[in-house]
Amino acid sequence: MEDPRKVGGRDAGGSLGRRLLRAVAVRLWFFVVVGVIPAAASVALNVLLVRFGFLEGIAPWQLLLGFALLAYGVYGVRDRLPLWSLVADDPAYRRRQVRRHAAQILRVTRRALRRPWYRRRVAPPAANEIEAAADALIVALKVRGGGEPESLHGPLDRLERLFDQHLGFMKVSVYVEYAGQIGLAVLVAFMLRESLVEAFKIPSGSMLPTLELGDHIFVNKLQYGIRMPFTDWTPVEYAEPRRGDVIVFTEAGKNGDDFIKRVVGIPGDRVRVEEDGTLAINGRTVPRCPAGVVRAPLRDEPGSPLGDFDAFVESLGGARYAIRQIHDARGAGGGTAYRHGTVVYPGPAMGRPFPMRPLHRCPEGRDPDPRGCAVPAGHVFVMGDNRDNSNDSRFWGAVPFERIKGKAMFIWWSNADKSVETERIGIGIHDGVEVFGPELTDAARRCLRDLENPPPGSQ
Repeated sequence: MEDPRKVGGRDAGGSLGRRLLRAVAVRLWFFVVVGVIPAAASVALNVLLVRFGFLEGIAPWQLLLGFALLAYGVYGVRDRLPLWSLVADDPAYRRRQVRRHAAQILRVTRRALRRPWYRRRVAPPAANEIEAAADALIVALKVRGGGEPESLHGPLDRLERLFDQHLGFMKVSVYVEYAGQIGLAVLVAFMLRESLVEAFKIPSGSMLPTLELGDHIFVNKLQYGIRMPFTDWTPVEYAEPRRGDVIVFTEAGKNGDDFIKRVVGIPGDRVRVEEDGTLAINGRTVPRCPAGVVRAPLRDEPGSPLGDFDAFVESLGGARYAIRQIHDARGAGGGTAYRHGTVVYPGPAMGRPFPMRPLHRCPEGRDPDPRGCAVPAGHVFVMGDNRDNSNDSRFWGAVPFERIKGKAMFIWWSNADKSVETERIGIGIHDGVEVFGPELTDAARRCLRDLENPPPGSQ
C-alpha cells in the first residue's frame, strides 16, 4: 500500500477561484492522462494488431484489458509525468489520498483481526493495542471538522507502525494489488458477457446484406430469458423468439460453433421455399419487393469471382429487412454456368453445399406437407439473409430454444477487409431498411410503399 503523504510539496492556499481552478485542473489531468490516453492507446493497439494479422477481430474484453493495463501502468509512473507536481501539491487531492489510505489500512487491519487464522498469529496484548489504534483512527475520520491530513497523521502513523510490527505478513506490493484488481475486472467482464451482453464477430457472408463479414455485434442475452453463466440452462423464460428476429445460437454437435441467422418460423409454423426463392409461412407468401441487382463476390474468400445478386426487401413479423439471392439468368456474370437445384451460378463451383432452392424435403427426411416443413414446439426455423449461400435450418432442421444465446442488437465495430468501416458502427440490426435509387421501377416503388403498411393479419 502506497503512502500518499510521501508525495506532494507545500500546502497551497489561495482564493476560492484559484482553488476551484486547481480542482478542475487536477480532475482534467487524471481524466486525460489516466483515462483518455490509455483508452485511445488500447483502441489503436487493437486496430494495429488486427491490421497486421495478429488478431482476427476486436472483442470488448480485449479493449477493456488493454485499457486496464495501460491505465494502471500510467498511474504507477504518474510521478514521472508532466504536471504531476501541480496535482500532488493540490491540498484537496492530498486530503482525499490520505483519507483513502487511512480507510484502506483500516479495512485490512479489521479483516485481519476478525479472521481466526490471522488473529492467532498475533499475541493478545498486541491485538488489543492494534484494535485501540484502529478505533482512534476511526474517531479521527469521523470528527466534524477533522479528517484533514494533519489531524490524521498521529492515529494513522501509530496504526501503521503496529501493522508493520505485527501484521506485516499481510502486506502486498502495489503490483500485486493492481494484478488483483485487473483480475477482478476481467472476471466481472466475463460474468457480464455470459449473463447480459456478449460480443460476436460475423465469420461469414451468410447474413449479407444485413451483416457483413468482419462486423462485430452485441447480443442481448436477456431478450428471451435469464441464462445461468457458462451453461445452457435458462431457469427463467419470459419471451420466445419472433419471426424476423436475428438470433445467435450454438451449433449442435461437438464443435458448438456460434451461428447467426434470422427466425422465419416459430413453433407450429410450416415453412416452404419456392423455386424462385420466395418464402411461404403456413401457406401464405411472405411479401417482398425487388430492389435491383447488385454485383458482389460469390464466396467469402478473398479473390472470389463476382456474380449478380437479386436484392429484395422482405417483410416478416413486423420486421423489414434486405435479402439477396443469386441472379437466375443463365450464365449471368460471364464464365461457365453450372446448375444446383433450380439456380444457375456463374463461374467455378462455390465449393460448399449450402445453396438450396427450393426446399424440396424437410431436413428430417419426411415428405413435407404442401404448406411446408413443420416447426416443432420449443424450436425455431432459421435462414440466412444471403438465401443462396447460407447453412441454416434447410439443412439441419429447426433450432431448439435452449441453444439460443440471445437477440442481435447493433454493430459496435466493423473491420471488413482489415479496415475500420466507421459508417457501419452503431447500425441497429433490426432497423428498417430504406431503398432508393434511379434503378427502381415504378412497380418496385409502389411495392415498397405497400410493404410499409402491411394489411391486417399478414405475417
